[in-house]
Amino acid sequence: MMKPLVSILIPTCNRPVFFEKALKSALNQTYQNTEIIICDNSDNDKTENIVKKYQAGRGGSKIRYVRNKENIGPIANQHKCFRLAKGQYINYLMDDDVFHPEKIARMMNYYLKYKGITLVTSRRRVIDVNGKLLNVPKKYKTFKILYPRDTIVEGKELGNRMLRDNTNYIGEPTTVLFRKKDLDEPLGMMNGRQALFAVDFVSWLNLLSKGNAVYVTKTLSYLRYHPDQLSQSAGAKILSILDAPNILDYAKAKGFLKEKSKKKRKKGKSS
Repeated sequence: MMKPLVSILIPTCNRPVFFEKALKSALNQTYQNTEIIICDNSDNDKTENIVKKYQAGRGGSKIRYVRNKENIGPIANQHKCFRLAKGQYINYLMDDDVFHPEKIARMMNYYLKYKGITLVTSRRRVIDVNGKLLNVPKKYKTFKILYPRDTIVEGKELGNRMLRDNTNYIGEPTTVLFRKKDLDEPLGMMNGRQALFAVDFVSWLNLLSKGNAVYVTKTLSYLRYHPDQLSQSAGAKILSILDAPNILDYAKAKGFLKEKSKKKRKKGKSS
């Protein structure tokens, strides 16, 4: 029996060296039924030439590439990838990050075994420009290990924890696998309003309001830190401040922060 199709979405712009590493990690997934959607905002042919090389190789038929006529911006590019996806399940892969080879397989295992799951995430690690693992100081709570073993946790419980701690424990878009139909608005949309910075945080609340989350303790994705990263830009903190009141209103409308959620936690092992 054919397993469900998973769409790996790579929005990219002028990062050919990092992009190639991201693409290779998508092609090297042990889960076979995938498609790779690439939407390119680049102003040169470097990324397109890399794509053509891999399209001609093993697994190249999985790749669907779209070169935008002009730079439509990162958020619109993410939305375009989502619209083009044919898969029942979605996993974004930012063009400077990489997947563990077993990422999709381990996460899909939970969707295939359990009902009521709307989001699967995992531990992730930080790498530098050369792919070397970095040790993140403990003060950065977002990278802490949430549970000692693979855990299914009630969505509202995890969402409330994130809101009260003002911390995205779930991670960046690269980290999460979700069912496409469960995200009823594009990445970062809040009842028609676009988040300016915390696009992932907003969508995780959307998904957590509908069902349970899974946290996998194994590191299944790697977030690359480098000077050109958008989240490290000077305007990022300003945008996050502007987002805050809108996110709070959205969270309350989705049923968060109203009462303590009853803990419904089960333990499970990923195979």
